[in-house]
Amino acid sequence: MENGDASEEDDDRSPFAIGYAWAARIMAIGFEAALPILLGVWIDYLLGTVVLFLFLGLLLGGFIGYMQLLKIVKETR
Repeated sequence: MENGDASEEDDDRSPFAIGYAWAARIMAIGFEAALPILLGVWIDYLLGTVVLFLFLGLLLGGFIGYMQLLKIVKETR
């Protein structure tokens, strides 16, 4: 154990439960990245702009997804 974190040997969950937890994390990252993009498309539709808010949503969604991936990497070390 390092820094008080439980190692994989100490994890008493089944392999199915561990895989399910990882799948839920990855799906959450996908939703967090996709939501700003979809909101950008919707705002563009409402305001009649072409791709302004879509582009901003793409940048924001990419940034949020990247930050969440970094968080997971730091947690698993």
